Amino acid sequence: MTEMKKQMADNELEIKETGIYGRGIFAGRDIKKGEKIRKFIGEIITLEEDLKRVASGQMSNDDGFQIGEEKYIVLDSVSILFNHSCNPNSAFRKESDLFAIKDIKKGEEITYDYSATVGPNITSNMWTMPCKCGATNCRKMLGNVLTIPEDIMKEYKEKGDLQDYIIEQLNNRDII
Repeated sequence: MTEMKKQMADNELEIKETGIYGRGIFAGRDIKKGEKIRKFIGEIITLEEDLKRVASGQMSNDDGFQIGEEKYIVLDSVSILFNHSCNPNSAFRKESDLFAIKDIKKGEEITYDYSATVGPNITSNMWTMPCKCGATNCRKMLGNVLTIPEDIMKEYKEKGDLQDYIIEQLNNRDII
């Protein structure tokens, strides 16, 4: 059994075509709100190394997953397939633990808000991404955590649906 299939069997996740983004990750069973879905794993690198690898073509600008102001994970073959939605059904807590923020039905795509994982130190000239998620509240363009509308950001913070480093950076800037 390949490593990808083993991880997916262990976590009851399925890879399917999304019709929007290519492949994505779908629930292989009903997942209850508050349930941990997956811990994102991979090689830990610095922001400097991330930028170096992107510049050399070794990585795409979207391959690194930020877990600290200057700290990234090069995502494994399953974690990299989770797609964005402006109306997500999952979010991150701690460093890289993905949790359901709504009940997720078997067969439903599991999505998170990419902007909620990108620190305020990452400027628009470093990373933005067009969005075509199709949600009624679609922002059309994604940027760092500061580009999330204030009401949504307040909800994320109140519910604890942000990584520890994001909360720390926002608190240090008196943003939320």
